[in-house]
Amino acid sequence: MKKLIAAFAIMLAVSPAFAQNATTTPPAKQQAPATQKANVQKTLPAPEERAKAYSDELKTKLHLTDDQYKKVLAVNTECIRRKDALRANGQKGGQGGKEISAYRKQQFQTILTPDQQTQLKNLNAAHQSKKGKEAADAGDQ
Repeated sequence: MKKLIAAFAIMLAVSPAFAQNATTTPPAKQQAPATQKANVQKTLPAPEERAKAYSDELKTKLHLTDDQYKKVLAVNTECIRRKDALRANGQKGGQGGKEISAYRKQQFQTILTPDQQTQLKNLNAAHQSKKGKEAADAGDQ
């Protein structure tokens, strides 16, 4: 009987320590991703810089002419600004993101040759498969 009372007393003495740790840990974990996302948004380069980097990549991979490059740069800058505006309003994509993608695709069809359009589709497919693989890898961890 004494052992039972002693065990019960120890459990009562130790249980508040576990209860305190359990309630303080989850909010800290919940706040960390929001802080990381906020830092990512603050450190993004200007839309013009991001558009230039993407347009430079397309110029190299699709062998764009100078005239095509200027037009692609203008379209990419516009699309990135629109996406940033959506994010600023709290939207991640959805209908607005689809409209931006459709606008870019329509503009690229008027700028690029059919061969360049095919190359761009292949680049986008490769990017999507890489993106999907990275997401799957992150889910495994």
